[in-house]
Amino acid sequence: MSDLLIGREGDVLTLTFNRPERLNALSNPMREGLLQALRDELVTPSARAVVLVGAGRGFCSGADLDPTTILARRGKVAGQMMAGINPIIRLLREIPLPVVAAVNGPAAGVGFSLALAADLIVAGRCARFSLTFSRIGASPDGGALYALSRRIGEARTMQLALSATSLTGDEAHALGLVSELADEGAALSAAMALAHKLAAGPTVSFSMIKRQILAAAGSSLDDALRLETMCQDTAFNSADFEEGVRAFNEKRKPVFRGK
Repeated sequence: MSDLLIGREGDVLTLTFNRPERLNALSNPMREGLLQALRDELVTPSARAVVLVGAGRGFCSGADLDPTTILARRGKVAGQMMAGINPIIRLLREIPLPVVAAVNGPAAGVGFSLALAADLIVAGRCARFSLTFSRIGASPDGGALYALSRRIGEARTMQLALSATSLTGDEAHALGLVSELADEGAALSAAMALAHKLAAGPTVSFSMIKRQILAAAGSSLDDALRLETMCQDTAFNSADFEEGVRAFNEKRKPVFRGK
């Protein structure tokens, strides 16, 4: 059985971390499969939304902490990160599709990083978000501190990273980290409903929104306006924009095709 299951439901691509006996701890095959699936989608788009989910009762519990496995990475971890998790995080952020994480249990360590790389997080009340790196004397990776400090601020991020404490689904929702809170056992169905709604939307517009938000933190106003102008020009030349305008004037619901 593969450590990463790749599925399709209409226009939604589902990527399922599939090591439930280890709470979906990130393995090399899972990392490689995720990287290849995202690269394939970037080169030859076949979906209009992506859902990340974990099999069983967890999302992803982080790196595999089997001593033989983890200690063998000494002296190699920088190269492994640059070839593995770093491009995965970059692809999740830059792929021109909405990415939804369905967090149905623990999202710890790099598992939390993967959830943070999604555009939207749907969490069950049983979800637990934690930066557990300091518990073993490691440093956070997967862009966790960058993403989390942008979402909930420097002070709260510092507290979570130094203490390695966890946030419940309710707490994460109250902080604005989670966009939608689902009842226990319903995170995936809620995430799929959201993904299908997004997949029926104006994909070109969504990709321009993602691009501008990602660039915003490091941009000057002039940079932001230049990017905004380019994105609006791209959107105006899309078939979806023409359909949206016609539908508005005809007082009907638009039928977007994602182009």
